[in-house]
Amino acid sequence: MDHLLTNEVVMDPGFREKVLAARGFCNHHAHLLYRESREPHTQDGLGYCIYMKDIIGEIAEKLGSATIDMMNELEASAKSSIVTRRRKLRRTTKSFGDIVEETVRGQEHCPVCEFLWSMDEIYLSTLLQMLDDREFTEGFELSGGVCLPHFVSAIQMIGHSKPKRPIDVAQTLVKTEMRRLQLIAGYLSEFARKHSWEFSHERYGPEAEANLMALLALVGVEGLDCIRDKTLS
Repeated sequence: MDHLLTNEVVMDPGFREKVLAARGFCNHHAHLLYRESREPHTQDGLGYCIYMKDIIGEIAEKLGSATIDMMNELEASAKSSIVTRRRKLRRTTKSFGDIVEETVRGQEHCPVCEFLWSMDEIYLSTLLQMLDDREFTEGFELSGGVCLPHFVSAIQMIGHSKPKRPIDVAQTLVKTEMRRLQLIAGYLSEFARKHSWEFSHERYGPEAEANLMALLALVGVEGLDCIRDKTLS
């Protein structure tokens, strides 16, 4: 976010055009960028202002033009019968709604999400290649594995990344993931058990973090959805 607010990036016509085509950034990254723009070292929000000026100006111009066209079409049918006017109104407003959606949403994905997607694919591909190494595989099996969104992506990528031992790689991923899920399931059961009155005197162990473990396992770290949709497509 900090890098996107530097003069080098903000004044890059190519990147500005990409931001404009995407109509800015996704909700998550737009808020992150705004918060970063309020930091003292970011020229008091100037970079963010330039991005928003491009986007808001483009949307306002296109919506203004589309609105004029819609009103002209409706006025042209003003002398028609009530049935004809109603049909014309439905067709015109539907068409206008499509134009509004296209204008506001843009033609491209959020530029930050695009970057994260590409990096995520590189990391997953590297992981699959490293799982060809038996020494690395032994260490990976002793680790916490990966979250389920990345687990699905990794399995789907095996055929594309072409590891030397694809079946072994798949088995390693599944075995490690199953061990992690079973461990978390056990912690969740223990966490729930200790909430019963008769066991409430027992001290908590690792199961105290069971809910967080389950959260990270099921959906990954916060913000991962910006990566997940593209990776799994």
